[in-house]
Amino acid sequence: MNLKEYIEKENLLLPDYNNLNIVDLVKFLYGKYGVKYDKNKNTKKLEKIIPDNTHTVFILVDGMGSNLVSLLDDKSLLKKNKVDNMLTVSPSSTGCVLTSVVTATYPSEHGIIGWYNYNREYDIDYYPLTFNDRKQNKSLKEYNITAKDIFKVKSKINELNVKTNVLYPHYIFDSVYSNYVANNNIRNSYSDLEDAFNQIEKIISLNEKTFTYLYIPDIDNLEHENGVDSKIVVDKIKEIEKYLYKLLKNDTIIVITADHGQTNVSDDIIMDFSKYNKYFYAYPGIDFGMATYYVKKDQEAEFVKQFNNDYKNKMYLFKTKEFIDNNVFGPNINNDYLISNLGEYISLCNKNAQFINSLEIDEYYGKTKGNHSGLSNDEMIIPLIIIDANNLR
Repeated sequence: MNLKEYIEKENLLLPDYNNLNIVDLVKFLYGKYGVKYDKNKNTKKLEKIIPDNTHTVFILVDGMGSNLVSLLDDKSLLKKNKVDNMLTVSPSSTGCVLTSVVTATYPSEHGIIGWYNYNREYDIDYYPLTFNDRKQNKSLKEYNITAKDIFKVKSKINELNVKTNVLYPHYIFDSVYSNYVANNNIRNSYSDLEDAFNQIEKIISLNEKTFTYLYIPDIDNLEHENGVDSKIVVDKIKEIEKYLYKLLKNDTIIVITADHGQTNVSDDIIMDFSKYNKYFYAYPGIDFGMATYYVKKDQEAEFVKQFNNDYKNKMYLFKTKEFIDNNVFGPNINNDYLISNLGEYISLCNKNAQFINSLEIDEYYGKTKGNHSGLSNDEMIIPLIIIDANNLR
């Protein structure tokens, strides 16, 4: 079975980046403030629906896919002002998508493939977002690896020709990744949602043009712990919505989306590393829905046979070239850095399953109720919400 056949069989989504997607959105937003980009039919559409107000507030709610917005009451501010669905990038894993958001490039261009990566140059398994290695959980700085060594494409947020503010939760405000995204002079921390929206309220009271980027991780965390359609998740969205009303003034446009959605998990699949270690020269990469495998050349045939035997009817294994040839990681020419970060094979889980390909099995087994990184509609389809303070719906 080839990739397209599997996607059709499992009712998954093969990304078509000719359709409106999150990279188009950030290209257009940054383009309003001096960042050059190539226009296309999607950015021209955005020109017509996103007005040029004095203040732009761009809010990324981690994990709030279109499936979650559909659960809200028809009178909700978010649901009433959702103007379209968009495609996120693949893999639908936070480290990958957030890098696309800040660089306005596809994974095929920036090369960050997910929650887990392997770097061939330094021969190290690591977490891009936390900037730690996977074996000893040490900072990559201790191996003399810098942010520039990992994040090859610069953040566009630092290039905007307008008063810019980036707001991160206090616990990640000064991380290596946050420093990569936004310079010290434009990056701020917040303690809770009330604090974040109070800060933005002050920003939009200024008598000059502003761009504000707010990152909210809460929904994603709650979905992982409780499931996608749990009451606690919906209640947190309603809390965000309550604070949005504070910003409906002073010629402000609010653009809201997500990095990905999530799907409920009902089947935990576990990798037996005592069996599979002999095949690998690095730990599996990407995440739990889609994973890539770094397989020793002389072990490939045995690995494929063993994998297909162990995980038949739960997952399917493909050569990485199939994903490249089908433009899963972006429509552009795939660069050498992307290829070097990927292994020789990639697997996809069947719907509602996750593959715990980490040594920390107890941390995840039976505890993760929702997850992402696969190609289901729930994971890949995200909302485009536009709230114009001058023209409320």
